Amino acid sequence: MVFNGKSLILIGIILFIFQIANFFSIETVTPELERAQVLAAIASLIIILIGFLFKQFEPLAGEKSDLKGENKFFYDKNIPAEVIDELAWGSEAILTSTAAAAILIHNDGVNILRRGIISSNEFKPGVTCLRSIKDMKLISLANTKFYPGRDEFYNFCPDIPSILVVPINTKAFILIGGWSPKCFTRSDEKWINNWSKKINNIFSKNNI
Repeated sequence: MVFNGKSLILIGIILFIFQIANFFSIETVTPELERAQVLAAIASLIIILIGFLFKQFEPLAGEKSDLKGENKFFYDKNIPAEVIDELAWGSEAILTSTAAAAILIHNDGVNILRRGIISSNEFKPGVTCLRSIKDMKLISLANTKFYPGRDEFYNFCPDIPSILVVPINTKAFILIGGWSPKCFTRSDEKWINNWSKKINNIFSKNNI
């Protein structure tokens, strides 16, 4: 059985209530019983605290958005087979093992791969994407609804609720859109960031 933050908090509260009810149902209170009650109360509070800590690290994902676009897969046929095989494998893994709805890989002015729920319009990187590759830092937009530069991503996937921009090198990046706000975990970001380094090595090997 897998416990999450809410279930741990609930278990802790139930145990705390039980030990209080048990205390008041006992006629004779001994020093040993008092110590046991104190330890039980402390254990219950610790479980509740752990539950709150778990909730801090859980993604606050909402329901899936009704995204506009078709589920498609396009890639640049001029790219070497070794590169396409890696990009196809990685993009499939991201779409199936994370909350990603769409993925785009851009290299030196060309969208070399587009997969998932994507727009039929041609995407051109704007300020956010260019800043990511300039600084070589992952940019996470947990909720694009409140991001003033969200129009940059309209031709990627209209009304996409969350976005990751992951630099590959100073001219290439991975753009990933999520089904809902705050849907990507730290583990997702770390895995994708490590994959981007592998792509960079493959690009260098194939002079891309």
